[in-house]
This record gives sequence, C-alpha cells and structure tokens, in this order.
Amino acid sequence: MEKRAAHTIETLLEELKKIIPKFKVSQIFETLKSIYPKDNVPKEKRNIEYEGLSFTKPFATCRKDKRNYIKEDSPIAKFFRNTTKGDFLQVVETDGFTAKCINLSLIEEIKNKFYSDDIIAINYTMIADGTVKQFKRKVDKYLN
Repeated sequence: MEKRAAHTIETLLEELKKIIPKFKVSQIFETLKSIYPKDNVPKEKRNIEYEGLSFTKPFATCRKDKRNYIKEDSPIAKFFRNTTKGDFLQVVETDGFTAKCINLSLIEEIKNKFYSDDIIAINYTMIADGTVKQFKRKVDKYLN
C-alpha cells in the first residue's frame, strides 16, 4: 500500500514541475490574492498616510480587493491603472527559486511616492497556492 501511495505522490510532483513556469527575467504574473508586507517589517515602512488616512500599503492587489476599494470609496482605489484584473508583477531578478518583481499596475506618481524601493518576492509556493499566476497575454492593454 505504501509503495503505491509514494508512486502517486511522486507522479503528482513530476506533473507539477512540468506545469509550474520557470522564473525568467521580464516574465509577468497576475496577482490572484493580495500581497501585503510581512509582520516583521517595521510599522513605519509598512504603513503609509494618504488623503488623511493611515493604512498598510499592499504590495500587490487582487481584482476582488480592487472592487471592494472602489465600493468603499477608499483612497487606495486611486493607486491603480486598471481595476479589472489583479496587479501585474514583472520579474526583474531571479535566482531560479524566487523571483524579485516590481508592480506594473501602480500609477507612476503613487509608485514613485510610496513604492520606489519596494520589491515583491514570489516563489513556487505562491504559484501552487494560487497567490499569483503567470500572465501570458499582452499586458499593455490593461496598463493604459
């Protein structure tokens, strides 16, 4: 019984390796679940003040959260070029296991003011758990 289960798990892992994309520079991923700074980041770097409100800045936002920002008339809704898709992350550096990305979906003024030195690290676990997915279509039409 154990041998059969091990074989099945091994087969599934091999299939996953074929499905999961390899990280390459300039590759683009779409955010399916919002990504926020970790708790170990100091509060001063995590939080921003914008239009009289102080809140934790999202590194990357999903489509569902963008809709909620619009419904709630949140000032953060003004951060994005496009609200019909999750944020687009472009790989700028990779070591093969993790990819360092920049957020392409932010308005340039907001990006320069609040996100100028922020890099988003994604890994294969984030692809497997549905936080991000590779985006293969033309991204330009969503960013204009």
